[in-house]
Amino acid sequence: MFIKTKYSIKRFAENIENVSDIPAKIPGVIIKTIEDFTSRFSDMEDAAVSKKPQPDKWSKKEILGHLIDSASNNHQRFVRVQHLKSLNIPGYEQQEWVKIQQYNSREWKELLSFWRFYNLHLAHIIGNMNEESLQVSITIGTNEPTTIGHIVVDYLGHIQHHLQQIEQMK
Repeated sequence: MFIKTKYSIKRFAENIENVSDIPAKIPGVIIKTIEDFTSRFSDMEDAAVSKKPQPDKWSKKEILGHLIDSASNNHQRFVRVQHLKSLNIPGYEQQEWVKIQQYNSREWKELLSFWRFYNLHLAHIIGNMNEESLQVSITIGTNEPTTIGHIVVDYLGHIQHHLQQIEQMK
C-alpha cells in the first residue's frame, strides 16, 4: 500500500510502500533535503530573504520560520506517540505563530542553521521509531484521526513543498 499524503515527496524520495519503510527511508531523505537546500541557500542576503512578495504573503525568512514551527509541533508528536497508545493534540495557528515570532527580524543564517539542526534531530527520532509507534492514532485539532506514520511522511512532503516555494520566489 502506498502511503498517500497531502504533499508530494518526489524530491530525493522513493515511494513509501508501507509503514515499516519509514525509519529506513525518511530520515535519509530529510537529511538530503535539508543539506541540499542549506548548501544552495546559505549565502543569501538578508534583505533579499526578508522581502515579502506581497504584503499578505510570507517572505523567505517567514516561510523558513514556518518550517521551524512545523518542526517544533511535529517534534512533540513524534516523541509523544512512542509512549502513548493514542494522541489527541491541538493544531496551531500558523499565521499567528509566524507573526508573533517576527522571523523577518532574525538573521537568515541563524534561522537556516536552527532549522537544519532541528531537522537533523527529527531525522534521528524518526529513524529510531518502531513500527508499532508509527501506527499509533493521532488526532490533530479538529482533523480526522490518522497515524503518526502518515504524519511523518507528510512532514517530509511539507518541508519539500515550502522549500520549493522559497526556490521559486523572485
